[in-house]
Amino acid sequence: MPIKVALVDDHTLVVQSICRLLESHSFIITGVYATGAALLEGLKQDVPDILLLDIQLPDRSGNELARIVSKTYPGLKLIALTSMDTIFHIKDMMQHGCQGYVTKQADSAVLIQAIRKVYEGDTFMEEELEKRWMKSLLKTGRDQALQTPLSRREKEILKMIAEEYTNQEIAEKLYLSQRTVESHRYSLLQKLNVKNTAGLLRIAVQMGLIEFD
Repeated sequence: MPIKVALVDDHTLVVQSICRLLESHSFIITGVYATGAALLEGLKQDVPDILLLDIQLPDRSGNELARIVSKTYPGLKLIALTSMDTIFHIKDMMQHGCQGYVTKQADSAVLIQAIRKVYEGDTFMEEELEKRWMKSLLKTGRDQALQTPLSRREKEILKMIAEEYTNQEIAEKLYLSQRTVESHRYSLLQKLNVKNTAGLLRIAVQMGLIEFD
């Protein structure tokens, strides 16, 4: 089934270029909006799978729109598409509901990859931006945002969940019972206030709790 994509950006040439790119990869464009107000009105009629959201718009900020849209349409996945590449803007947009962050300077293949990854339930960020962002988060202390810090074992299991190990595989590798692993997984869901593994990984990545080698 083709992926439905909408775009909000007030730069006509940018919009035209992106639309041609998306159509060449068989995405369905459900809407193109130049303002936040137009976006919110348009979503009442047709909700896409993916929304490409510029940060700087004439009437609303990107983070405000991301917060409103993610709350109103929880099934809609957001990708920030902007010329801004600062850690502040990346963190701001990811914390307000975006699952992806791509700069307009990126190669077209990166944007296509971002759309497909986010559609499948992953988070996405350009490699260099992700390295800078993760480094920044690690410097500020990853557990400060948690009311109850994660234990060493919970962090270990969280990383293995991110690497797609099953409960049984985790138990075997850490010499634990499967019941113990399930208990740790439940504890992680509670501490990070999420309902499932997808939510767990999204929040963990946003908070910089997962370290990749």
